Amino acid sequence: MKIARAFIENFRGIRQAEVHFSGTSVLLGDNNTGKSTVLEAIELAIGPDRLARAQAIDEHDFYGGDYLPAEGAPAKLIIVEVVITGLDEQHCTKFRNNLEFWRQADRSLLGPGQGADLAQEGVDPAVRIRFEGAYDPENDDFTAKTWFAVPRLDDGTLINECRSSDKREFGFLHLRALRTGNRALSMERGSLLDIILKTYEVRTRMWEGLLRQLRDLDVVGDNDPEFGRILTAIRDAMRDIVPGEWADAPHLRVSDLTRDDLRRVLKSFLATGVPGYAAPFQHQGSGTINALVLAMLGLIAQRRNGRVIFAMEEPELSLPPHVQKRVVDKVRSIAAQALFTSHSPYVIEQFQPEQMMVLTRNTAGVLNASNIELPANLKLKTFRDGFRTRFCEALLARRVIVVEGKTELVAYSAVARRAAELAPAHYQRLDALGWVPFDAGGQTSVAAFAAFFRSLGKTVATIFDQQAQPAGAAIVASCDAAYEQPYAGFEDLLAAEISVPMQAWFVQFFVAAGEWPQALNNLLPFPGSPEAAYREAFLALFKHKKGDDYLTIFFEQCQLGHFPPTMLQIITALKNLAAPLPPPPPPAPWCKRISSDNGDGVDPV
Repeated sequence: MKIARAFIENFRGIRQAEVHFSGTSVLLGDNNTGKSTVLEAIELAIGPDRLARAQAIDEHDFYGGDYLPAEGAPAKLIIVEVVITGLDEQHCTKFRNNLEFWRQADRSLLGPGQGADLAQEGVDPAVRIRFEGAYDPENDDFTAKTWFAVPRLDDGTLINECRSSDKREFGFLHLRALRTGNRALSMERGSLLDIILKTYEVRTRMWEGLLRQLRDLDVVGDNDPEFGRILTAIRDAMRDIVPGEWADAPHLRVSDLTRDDLRRVLKSFLATGVPGYAAPFQHQGSGTINALVLAMLGLIAQRRNGRVIFAMEEPELSLPPHVQKRVVDKVRSIAAQALFTSHSPYVIEQFQPEQMMVLTRNTAGVLNASNIELPANLKLKTFRDGFRTRFCEALLARRVIVVEGKTELVAYSAVARRAAELAPAHYQRLDALGWVPFDAGGQTSVAAFAAFFRSLGKTVATIFDQQAQPAGAAIVASCDAAYEQPYAGFEDLLAAEISVPMQAWFVQFFVAAGEWPQALNNLLPFPGSPEAAYREAFLALFKHKKGDDYLTIFFEQCQLGHFPPTMLQIITALKNLAAPLPPPPPPAPWCKRISSDNGDGVDPV
């Protein structure tokens, strides 16, 4: 059993999205892209306890907070449709009146008149669950219901409601970041312990007895006779006003807790390692809590014979890398399908490229999901070997700058960082703008990698040395913005645009600091040599084996007037591309130009 497709409309930051899952997947993207929103939407449709909350949705769940319909217009709806495939015989029997058929080849449901296609390979029975949420102005409240998408009346009205007992057959469990562990062993509705009790069909009978004990527990009683005399005095004063049988003495009880109150209050305690002392489970270490969550997930999966769908947000939180891997492997091994969100390279690299789904969302609220397909020039081994150091950060970013090599990667980051420090009103760090530089490993690979990241919905810029045609045209066509350095190589840019005095100063500074590489001692000019004599040593330093580190040190010593103008122009363009300048305000009415009446061409003052 698995989720094949999720269609989302008008939910939170997503105006519209259609996300296809081929099985276990990890959702990637920058913060606020919509990864958690996708999982929350799926939970609205097939989470068995999601709609049992006092208020399943509110005004903030509507796209842009826009939930009020125009006068005479139909209600604005939050819509989530989830297609579930991989049904076994038991599911097909239970949902026989709600079955549709999913064709994997084109990832679509068969429509009317396509009955002949049922026998084709890759066509499987499926159920489609539809959530609808709306605002009811008559009752000033929000409504939320889930339905089976079929059958429906001729006018399209849905007639079969999908209830919690139906949804439990799908075994969907959403493990939210930071929250699942804190509620795991509580008795709150939807906690892991509550889910286990329902999965094992255990109905606890403790509530009535516990409430009775609390009602019969007199807090004051005979233990505090002075307080008791005050309560008796209150009783006697009341009897002067109302009949005596109405005016029993006030007495204190533990609380007026209800069953739901108890669910929130009761906590499980675990040993702390101190003999004879236990503490609430949420006070345990993160490793203990994560082990507890995994153990409870295993119980749920075991009871359901693996027919569960786990959606887990950021399993890496508070865990060292080796434990992150173990958590992912464990969840995948016990679930029919597992969906993850993550920002950890140690988690993400556990998946095949086709299981990595990159999410992007445009300014109109349309979310796109793309599975990674490696370009022809990128071998799987190269992708895996360089995943942590090259690919992961770019895949998680919103904007990518593809550069020819590590030298440009280091240099542009260093210049933007230093310029932002010196003149924050005019410059910003690349990472603050959402730009992540990516080392293409050579100028011949710039276009291919730019096209690769652009195909995943990223905004892509390229920075490259002077190119002949058609190579230059290919790079320009592959990206959203192309910046050509008007030199044959980066060292040529430094030679042409770093002043001679600055070149000489930096060599002397490096020598005085005791950092000059011994291998380049033969290039140092004699003391008292003219500044121009230092050019060869200056350029040789950045070709040396630690040249990238030396570039960072150099730019950290620069003032604004020392930077290459070409680099300042490019980082300014990148800033404007990421955060365009707002249009100038229209002129105020009193600022309009007044023409002279005397024809002398001079406006009156």
